[in-house]
Amino acid sequence: MKHSINELLDIIYRYYPRGVGITDDVDVQLRNATEEHARLVDARIRASKDERWHAMLRRVEGRFPGMVMNESRHLPSGGCDGCYSFTLDLAASTGRALWFQVSFLAPYYIVHGSRTIEIVKQLRDLFIVDFRGMHFRVPRSPLDPRLIANPHHDSPRTVTIKRDYVSFELSPDEQPYADWIAHEIEAIFGCERMPPEIGTALVPEVATGLRIPGEVRVYDCLFSEHEWVKPAPSDVPAPGVRVEVTSLTERFVAVLTVLRAHHQIGLTLTLPEAVLQLPEPYRQSVGVFASISTDGYLHKDKMLEELARMRPYDESPDTFRAMAAKRELEALVSAWDGEGEPPASMVAWASSFLASWLVDSDPKASS
Repeated sequence: MKHSINELLDIIYRYYPRGVGITDDVDVQLRNATEEHARLVDARIRASKDERWHAMLRRVEGRFPGMVMNESRHLPSGGCDGCYSFTLDLAASTGRALWFQVSFLAPYYIVHGSRTIEIVKQLRDLFIVDFRGMHFRVPRSPLDPRLIANPHHDSPRTVTIKRDYVSFELSPDEQPYADWIAHEIEAIFGCERMPPEIGTALVPEVATGLRIPGEVRVYDCLFSEHEWVKPAPSDVPAPGVRVEVTSLTERFVAVLTVLRAHHQIGLTLTLPEAVLQLPEPYRQSVGVFASISTDGYLHKDKMLEELARMRPYDESPDTFRAMAAKRELEALVSAWDGEGEPPASMVAWASSFLASWLVDSDPKASS
């Protein structure tokens, strides 16, 4: 190794700010505004123009035609990774692909494949319902008769989860390919292979695109983000059960109908602000993945509090329409005594609102 672990950390801290997490959008904006992040983006753009990378890729593609996939096409935009990356498809001979990654932040490269582990987990008291284009997470038993019309008491209570993770152990069939390409990498870039005991070391006080402080490893910063360590069963959270809408009680469907309308209003009024906070290249292709948690009931005080906080970020036909709907829903919720299931008038209003809104304003959200 050309560098000690402390020297590698010094390199990482040049490109990743310390003490700035990713717990919310504010943290992401703070991180992206730092000198360290600007330095990382600049390094990616400069790396994309390095002729050594393009020359090596051409040599590898010439030696293994039709087997190479360039995984670094995003570098000219300054987004993602601290390395050049490509895969070699060996499906015909070994059934898997090999990854080759060359860091442009430090003089190291790695070669790895993947393995899959199967973990059996006990299902927890959580189920998920896709309702009119929105995911509702319900932290209750999928056997609760107040929410599920026909509970399947004899359904399996365990699930087998498959997780992929990085493996640096290559098979005899893979080794000749790895050796030839590794020789090319070393000859062109003058770098050496980073051993796993160094690459999997944790990096204090740093967050990356997918990992929070305490989870980030050297490989995540100098190369790219993968599952670098074989996951232990305790590290894999138990999933919830997916439940079809047809299995829900009428009362719960009524609750979801009102909540869906409630959250559509909130999304319409707040989404423009969220989009404008994104870097320019991402604004054109932004997608919304809405996931809401509910205990299966409406809470009058909470709904009124949330409705009172909703303000339009900009002026548009959709936000004007959403503000009018907000006032109508506020009146219905205020008139409700807050007990039991939502009144028929509130459910009818929510159904009508969604029927017109999801068709006219948000066709992709309909289901």
